[in-house]
Amino acid sequence: MSSSHNELSPTDYHRKRVKLGKLIFLALAVLLFFSLFLSLSVGAVNIPFNDVIEMLLHSNPGESIYAKILFDVRLPRVIATLFVGAALATSGVSLQTLFRNQLAEPYILGIASGALLGVSIIVALGVSYQPLGPYTMTFMAFFGAFFTTFLVYTTSKAFGLRPISVLLIGLAFSFLLSSMVTFLQYLALKDIHVIFSWMMGSFSATHWSHVQIMAAIIPLGLFLLFIKVKDLNAILLGEEYAKQLGVDIKSLTQYLIIVVAILVSVSVASVGIIGFVGLVIPHIARLLLGYDNKFLMPASALIGASFLALSDALSRTIIRPSEIPIGVVTSMIGAPLFIYLLLKRGRGG
Repeated sequence: MSSSHNELSPTDYHRKRVKLGKLIFLALAVLLFFSLFLSLSVGAVNIPFNDVIEMLLHSNPGESIYAKILFDVRLPRVIATLFVGAALATSGVSLQTLFRNQLAEPYILGIASGALLGVSIIVALGVSYQPLGPYTMTFMAFFGAFFTTFLVYTTSKAFGLRPISVLLIGLAFSFLLSSMVTFLQYLALKDIHVIFSWMMGSFSATHWSHVQIMAAIIPLGLFLLFIKVKDLNAILLGEEYAKQLGVDIKSLTQYLIIVVAILVSVSVASVGIIGFVGLVIPHIARLLLGYDNKFLMPASALIGASFLALSDALSRTIIRPSEIPIGVVTSMIGAPLFIYLLLKRGRGG
């Protein structure tokens, strides 16, 4: 008798899940704002919270040293962390769902290796070789990333653009391009530190010009992923079931490859390679909200943005006034967290 009273009807269970989901999203929104203001406040020079809020709300913040640091250095950097964190996390969710492989991450298509190869070519030619001025390396990183995606895409077409084929071909190109990068590193020993800085990622050189590019591309890319949540949910139940529901797997694979490639290429070209965001964040979001991409994708965007903003703040404070590459911080946090999540999932069957 008591057990029947404790059981919830499907309607009550759904209502309870929706209410819990709203509370979780509220908590994630609060976390995002906290991460934003904390990241704006801390660094080589700490800016008091009150001053940060006052300067952001003030129409004329003045010419104080705090104002210069906040608006010229820290604000574009922090906004970039939010964009990149959201882009990598949602790209990770999309690819993990498409490939039905929770070890998939945004760089699995060879995008990171392609971007790094583009930078390595410029470094091997000589750092002084800058035909496009300060944007040379950014352009070469974007070109390398996107060209690699094009190669993966065209090669995969020969196999019918099946998700598993795309995954394996992407891995093959990653290995191939990584070997080419290693060769170029050997040729460019004198300037090898430039390549290493791209490999570990950094927001230290982020300017408003980078933010403008991200603001024009990343929100649109996120929207294009969000509108495919129903198709992605269908894939969770298997390709055959998805086809019965009218999902064109080939078209969806093509669509997701292009959108993810644009998001990740812009991110990598602007700040380098930042690991574990696209791999770990989707797992955290699933732990909180389950597998429904309607909730999973926006939650991943919020958590990814917060995680990268906090990681960047940490990278600026651990050994200040110097800073460490953000990729080191995300790996130090992400790797143990990923192992914990795997163990937790393993114990749960």
